[in-house]
Amino acid sequence: MTPVLQPQLEKVTLEQYEMLPEEKRFEVFDGVIYDMASPSQVHQALSMQLSTLINTYILRKNHIFSNAARNSS
Repeated sequence: MTPVLQPQLEKVTLEQYEMLPEEKRFEVFDGVIYDMASPSQVHQALSMQLSTLINTYILRKNHIFSNAARNSS
């Protein structure tokens, strides 16, 4: 990533950051503004699959813990 504003002598302030256009994605590291690319379709698909796997795992574990708690009562 390269800084959007080069050369940037001063660190960006919160007020300057808030004035950036909302339709673009930016992030700030150590006061330097960086342009963020949108995630690719592959990235989004992998994120959704990973989220589904994690959610399924948690729901299964929660079900096991819930049954164990009911049985011990």
